[in-house]
Amino acid sequence: MVKSNSHNGVLGFFKQNRRKLAGEWKKLQEFGAVAGRFYPYVRKNMKRLALAQGAGAGYVLMGMLEPWPMKLIFDNVLLKRPLPVLLAPVGGLAGDRPILLLTILIISIIVIALIRGVFYYYQRLLASRSGQRITAELRVDLYSHLQGLSFSFHDRRRTGDLLSRLTTDIRILRQTLISLPLTITSETGLMVGMVVVMLVMDLQLSLLALMVVPLLAMLLARYQRPMKQAIRKQREREGHLASIASEVLGAIKVVKGFHQEEAEVDKFTVQNKSSLRSGLRAARIEAKLKWASELAVAVITSLVLGVAAYRVLSGRLSPGDILVFVAYLRQFNRPLRRISRFTEQAARGTASGERILKMLDIRPVIKDKRDAVTAGRLRGDIVYRDVSFEYQADAPVLHHVNLRLERGQRVALVGPTGCGKSTLASLLPRFYDVTAGAVMIDGRDIRDYKLRSLRENIALVFQEPVLFATTIAENIAYGKPDASAGEIGAASRRAGIHRIIEELPDDYETMLGERGGTLSGGQRQCIAIARAIIKDAPIVILDEPTAGLDNQSAALVMSALHELMAGKTVLVISHQPATLQDVDRVVVLRHGEVVREGSASQVFSNSNLYEELRR
Repeated sequence: MVKSNSHNGVLGFFKQNRRKLAGEWKKLQEFGAVAGRFYPYVRKNMKRLALAQGAGAGYVLMGMLEPWPMKLIFDNVLLKRPLPVLLAPVGGLAGDRPILLLTILIISIIVIALIRGVFYYYQRLLASRSGQRITAELRVDLYSHLQGLSFSFHDRRRTGDLLSRLTTDIRILRQTLISLPLTITSETGLMVGMVVVMLVMDLQLSLLALMVVPLLAMLLARYQRPMKQAIRKQREREGHLASIASEVLGAIKVVKGFHQEEAEVDKFTVQNKSSLRSGLRAARIEAKLKWASELAVAVITSLVLGVAAYRVLSGRLSPGDILVFVAYLRQFNRPLRRISRFTEQAARGTASGERILKMLDIRPVIKDKRDAVTAGRLRGDIVYRDVSFEYQADAPVLHHVNLRLERGQRVALVGPTGCGKSTLASLLPRFYDVTAGAVMIDGRDIRDYKLRSLRENIALVFQEPVLFATTIAENIAYGKPDASAGEIGAASRRAGIHRIIEELPDDYETMLGERGGTLSGGQRQCIAIARAIIKDAPIVILDEPTAGLDNQSAALVMSALHELMAGKTVLVISHQPATLQDVDRVVVLRHGEVVREGSASQVFSNSNLYEELRR
């Protein structure tokens, strides 16, 4: 019965490890699948990578030659044994002068080290160049892809998480795709070469040394899976942490205005501790793996050294042979330790690669039809025909809206918060597509136009002016990148901001802070209006352009808006009396439906309606 239990225990052990090895193989397949998706980026750099591999092979060869001069010094200089047949020319050159032979061997040590260093330098240089090129191309492709995704995607995503994928994840992937394979190839080549030489030198010692391989394999099977899970969890929490930081720092005025600095720091600290716990767990698992690997290698090394010393004492090996054997064994342990970290690094790369691929696999919801046509310059006749829309299924925002804007007409959308005003305006440039019905411009469904050409016909001015951390001139020219200095100046004059710009230290070359924070609200809005003016689009959308401004700033902005709206079809969202005075028609929305329309005097003939809509 005891024998049977013992037999079952052994079988159970092998079955358990077989399952683990099968799991490891599956993980490697996952890594291979992820790496295969990025092969097109690697293929463009194959020539440079092949040269790096060649330099790595030279580095390995020099590493194998490194201990041999020491062997010759011990055996052929100190013990005065005859040189091997292959080195007979060196023996003939040295003759009976051991000092000359010693000098030659010492110089050879230096030469081998120099050549090995050159090979290492070029391997690292070529690999680094390839990795940087791959990283740069992948980052641009991912950034371009994110730019092309629809608003519905960006509405649900945290900016910090996207930035993490653009930076940290791509850096980790580069290390996995480039540095890791080159390192593993070089170390495996060194290990195989040393094993061959060791087998030729002494079969028994070599077999004893190779016992470390199954030990390390079992350790990897034990620790790799929890390590990958911990690393993946850490990356997710780091992305969430970056999102929190990005969101709060982007709204720093609100945070400070409501004295919420300590509360936001507390929230960040909680998330940071969560990320720290995941990182520490991964570090603990990695430390356990390294400690166990070191212990396994130390035990095997002790056994090998004991047997080797006995063979030297019995005359089966020379002192020089044991020097080579010990040097190889010491180098043999290093690639084993590096290979033991392969799973941890591959786990990081797989997790990062999956995060990047998850983004690249998302397809934009808003895109051109196959038979879409270039819009050209549109006249600006707009029709919303029985339009319904919902952001989420069974949660309608607009219900059967019918609305017409004739060319050159100015129409204001008013209504309580959440009634669908901004949504209705967002359908015009196809930030979203209607759920039902159609939006028409010049008698044609806007989905029939190529998206780029459609948006070239629409200028937008938002409630919060969006400016970039670059010069004022470049911000104005954003609406027309090839605009001349004269066109930029003319647009700023029409927007009433030219004189203010001239008073700045570097006038149009003045660098703005992030989001234009170095200017007042009215000045930022006028620059945004100048950007819309220079675009000279036939259709203009204004979303609360004077909200939050003092009377003086609002007057400045209104003067600029008059210039922008001249001769354009304008859709304006506003509750400000000054803005509504210049519109041809006011449309009142409630709960996503048009409930009233007419001139401003007709709509607001009921004095309570205006106050109600402002709530």
